[in-house]
Amino acid sequence: MKAIYDFCFTWSREAQRFLTDWRLVAVLLIVPLLYTVLFGELYSQHRVMEIPCVVQDNDHSPLSRQIIQSIDATDTFDVRGSVHDLQQFRRLNWQGKAFVCIVIPRGLQRDVSAGKQARVLAVIDGSNMIIANAATRSVSEVLQTYSVGISLRKCSARGIPPQHTGTQAMPIETGLRLWYNPTFNYTNFLLLGLVGAILQQVVLLAVALSWAKEHEQNTLVELRSQITHPVAAALGKMVFYVMASFVMSILVFMLPFGKFGVPMHGNAGVLLATTAFFIIGLVGFGVFISSVTLSQLLSTQILMLIAVPSFLLSGFTWPLFAMPDGIRWLAQVLPLTHYLAVVRNTVSNGAGWAHNMAEIKWLFGFATLGTALQTISVWWRLSTTSATKTLSEGEYAGVSGNQQATDCA
Repeated sequence: MKAIYDFCFTWSREAQRFLTDWRLVAVLLIVPLLYTVLFGELYSQHRVMEIPCVVQDNDHSPLSRQIIQSIDATDTFDVRGSVHDLQQFRRLNWQGKAFVCIVIPRGLQRDVSAGKQARVLAVIDGSNMIIANAATRSVSEVLQTYSVGISLRKCSARGIPPQHTGTQAMPIETGLRLWYNPTFNYTNFLLLGLVGAILQQVVLLAVALSWAKEHEQNTLVELRSQITHPVAAALGKMVFYVMASFVMSILVFMLPFGKFGVPMHGNAGVLLATTAFFIIGLVGFGVFISSVTLSQLLSTQILMLIAVPSFLLSGFTWPLFAMPDGIRWLAQVLPLTHYLAVVRNTVSNGAGWAHNMAEIKWLFGFATLGTALQTISVWWRLSTTSATKTLSEGEYAGVSGNQQATDCA
C-alpha cells in the first residue's frame, strides 16, 4: 500500500508541476501540434506544381504553339515567357525565375508532316531533385500524349487500325537534359543544405550558451572591472566567435568538397563572403537571445524550436514557389533560406556575384542587424552590471561605517 501511495503522490506532484510550468506545457503539447500543422500545410499541395518555365521556340509554327499551350495547361508548369538561347535561360535560372526550358527545334512541323521523327528538348535544373523529377515526368507525359494523338490521326487517315498505333515510331521524341546534377546524385542534392543547417545550429548554440554562462556564473562583474569601454568589449566577444565559427565552417565545407566529392561549379569567394555575413548575423542573434533569457537551458530550448522548421522551410528541398503564401512569407524571414539559396546557386549552379546579389544584400543586412543587437545587448548588460556593482560597494561601505560606529559606542 505504501508503494501505491508513493506512486500516486509522485504522479500527482509531477502533474501539478507540469501544469504550472507553461514552458513544459508548450514544449510537450502545443509545439508538436503547431509543427504538425505547419509541415502539413507546407506539403498541402502533395506535389510540386506551377514550376516556372520558359520556352525557346525555334519553329514558330502552329504545332509548336499548340505544344507550348499544352505544356502551360498542365498544373505542373507555369510558362512565363520565351528566351532566345540557353544562356538566357541559365541567367534566369540563377535568378530563380525559371527552372525548365522547353526547346522546340526549327522545322518541327515540317518534319512531323513529312513523317519524320522530331525531337523536343527539355532542359531542367537538376540541382533540386524534387523539381527535376516532377518536371521530367510531366514533360514526358505531355509530349507522349501529343505524339500519340498525331499518330492516331495519321493512322486513321491511312486506314490503319488504332491498336497498331503503339507499334509505330512516335513522331515527337522527348529529349531531356539535366543541368548541374545529371546523375541524380543524392549527396550533391542534399549534403550542402544539411551542412548549412548544422552551421546555423552550432553557431547559435555555442554563442548563446557561452553568453548565458556569463550570467549564470556571474562573471560579468569580473569582466566589467577589467574593461573601460563596454562597446569595445562587446565587439571583442563577437569577433572571437565569428573568427572561430568561420574557421569551423571552412573545415566543415572541406568535407563535402574533399571526402564526398561534391563538385564546386561557382566562385568560392561568393560562398566565403556570404558565409561570413551569415555567421556574423548568427553570433549577434545568439547573444541577443541569451541576453533576453539569461539561462542556458531556456536559450537552448528556444534555439532548438527555431532550428527544427528552418531547414524544411528554407526551400532547399521543397521549393518556395510550391509553398502556400503564408508559409512562403515565413520562409523568407529565415536567414537560412537566403544562405542556402546562395550555397546552391554558387556551388551547384555556378552563379557568380551578380546573380546572387539580392541574397548577398539580404545577408549583409542580417549581419548588420545582428551586430547592432549584440552590441546593444552586451553594452546594456555590462552597464547594468557596473551599476549593480557600484551600489553593492556603497551598501557595503555604509554597513561597515555603521558597524564601526557601533563598535566605538
